[in-house]
Amino acid sequence: MSFLKKLFGTKDGTSKNEEEIKSHPDLEKFKQVPWMTDLRLNNVSICLNAGFRPSNSLPTEFERKLRPSIEIAKRLNAIKALVLWLMVPEENLENDKILNFIEKNDLKDFMSQGEKEILNVSRDDEQARNAIGWKFENAWSLAWYFGYAEPEITGQMMSGEQMQEILQDFSCPLDENIENWIKEKQTLSEDELIQKEDLFYCLHNAVRSAQLGRESVPDGFDPIGNGGVIHERRHSLTWMLSKGINWEETDLST
Repeated sequence: MSFLKKLFGTKDGTSKNEEEIKSHPDLEKFKQVPWMTDLRLNNVSICLNAGFRPSNSLPTEFERKLRPSIEIAKRLNAIKALVLWLMVPEENLENDKILNFIEKNDLKDFMSQGEKEILNVSRDDEQARNAIGWKFENAWSLAWYFGYAEPEITGQMMSGEQMQEILQDFSCPLDENIENWIKEKQTLSEDELIQKEDLFYCLHNAVRSAQLGRESVPDGFDPIGNGGVIHERRHSLTWMLSKGINWEETDLST
């Protein structure tokens, strides 16, 4: 399905309740791991009860350090600028308004080289429009840091309604300065972010295993399509906890 259809679709992206921790027969083998932690056991329980089967040999200790809120906000709004460039017709939103927003907030510092090149393509480029949908999966985790709903784990792409809500209510208006915008925003604690990042680390491991042919994801879960959604949401979560690391250099190993 094209990103345009996703953008203007109305499919509800509501997920199952991830907070309710239940026992599972396979959880016992994880409890026997010498380096197991309570945090990991809780996340493995969520995975198993949702049909994901991560490895029980995964490490549980990482060097994680939360980057400054302003950097998270600028990455989120860099994605916003790219989406507006491609998804909103020029007659409804002038080029200069987007480009000025990018320049005054130094948002190119939070774009990859490939993302910067998007600003050189036609604003109605169909191929670029369909590809930009993955950026919104990145945006969900970033917007969660500023109060949006928790990123869900089914692997379903965001609905158009969710995308529009982030653009309108959980990102900086184009005529404002991001440094001022974040002053009024409540943000997640580092512990909350670490818990969610660890969950998506486990999910990502199960996805990678499925891509290698193992039965490690729920029935009906596409390891490539749905797995890509998990990958992109995990990318943002891990990047937020990788202070000093560029977006492209984020360690996404599993």
